[in-house]
Amino acid sequence: MERITALYIGRVGDVIVATSFLRAVRRRWPKARIRLIVGWRSVQVLPLIPFIDEWAILDKPARLDSHLSLAWKLLSEPCDLLVDLNSSFSKTSTLITRAVRAPRKLAFLKERGAGAFTETIAAPGEKEHMWDRYGRLAAALDAPFDQDPELRLPIDDLDEGDRLLAAMPKSGGGAFRVVIHPGNFDRYSFRWPEEKFAALADRLLDDARVKLFFMGGPGERDKVAAIVKTLKRPVAILPSARLGVSGAMLKRMNLFICNITGTTHLAAALGVPTFGFYAGYTQAVWRPRGARHGGTVCPEWESCRETTVDEAHTALVEHIRRLSPF
Repeated sequence: MERITALYIGRVGDVIVATSFLRAVRRRWPKARIRLIVGWRSVQVLPLIPFIDEWAILDKPARLDSHLSLAWKLLSEPCDLLVDLNSSFSKTSTLITRAVRAPRKLAFLKERGAGAFTETIAAPGEKEHMWDRYGRLAAALDAPFDQDPELRLPIDDLDEGDRLLAAMPKSGGGAFRVVIHPGNFDRYSFRWPEEKFAALADRLLDDARVKLFFMGGPGERDKVAAIVKTLKRPVAILPSARLGVSGAMLKRMNLFICNITGTTHLAAALGVPTFGFYAGYTQAVWRPRGARHGGTVCPEWESCRETTVDEAHTALVEHIRRLSPF
């Protein structure tokens, strides 16, 4: 295997979770040249993945010139292996697979498009965790797999993150730094309510040992600011920044409290402990694993909204006790 192409037309969090598989491929073929093809929404994560040598980007639909350039690259540059990381059918991924010149093409079995691949493995079960799916995919390649995602931040991003944090107004609180991200505003059922985030934050403000921050993803700052405005005391909002710099600021935190978004997986891949609000589905399929990742689980399969503030606060205090000497 001299040239390998991995394909994932997903969002940032999807690609981050898949880094465990990319690491397995790198371990299996340390001298191969690995190319990752992603959609335009995931561009910023590419420089943070240490297991790839090059990438190609499926741009926005209106960018015809970019699509022609990608098509030429796919048709003119053969490779030895293509792996489609999408676990459900994607018309775009199937078209790209057909364009790539590779004698071996591997994917999960899907409801359509199986003819584009030379081999498939069993389709994921409804409750199968993403890392268990990638473990099976790695096993099909005899690639050594472990589940933790992994990103590495460039030194420039780390320096910029420290500079932005140092420039923030000084605020009260102790040494245990907690950042809350109440995002995922476009997914109602998988979003813990804003008023509950505010109530939980007010309880954390009562503990002098906690230093509290908020953050928002792209386009979320105004909504996050509206939540912060309701709190009993002012709380700083982390500056907006590109993904690597946001990750650098997260690395300076002791705990990340979140709805389940790409930022959750960013924190987990950087070794930052998390506390999330999970529905049955997100608990089964997407929750980061390991003792440093806590949270609450709602009995509803597709909603976390019914979890109460009391339930969240009790679980959060217990999780902090596991993480912090105080």
